[in-house]
Amino acid sequence: HSKASNKLKSAAEHLRYVFYKYDMNDKDIVALSGAHTVGRAFKDRSDTVEEGYLGGTAYTKRGVSNLQKSKTAGGRSWTKNWLKFDNSYFGEVMKAFEGTKDPDVVCFPTDKCLIADKAFRRYCEDFAASEAAFHKAYAEAHKKLSELGCK
Repeated sequence: HSKASNKLKSAAEHLRYVFYKYDMNDKDIVALSGAHTVGRAFKDRSDTVEEGYLGGTAYTKRGVSNLQKSKTAGGRSWTKNWLKFDNSYFGEVMKAFEGTKDPDVVCFPTDKCLIADKAFRRYCEDFAASEAAFHKAYAEAHKKLSELGCK
């Protein structure tokens, strides 16, 4: 195994470790990962990307139409239209795995493992092909997660 494939295997193991203890299955994990279709990562918060609040990409910097009415610019998004809850995240993950990633979006090992891992892959491909299937699975997984409550 290469270092990159070991990193993706460990990312899949990490997601399972986090979610299986809450009675989530692989479909739930992939669906919940799709929440990354909205939002951004910031250097100031996670130090995983170079863009902070004062920077940004073609999709997140001050003045671009993708900001819509958001008052907060910057960061690096997982998708081009990061304020729209759709299935585009899964297409971006597939492109990143194939090496054709949009340079203005982020894709972490915990995203890429959704294609690298055989069990996750079928759901990632299904959700990339059908926004309705993604929305249905996300609603079910989100409901399951929210019903756990908090302590």
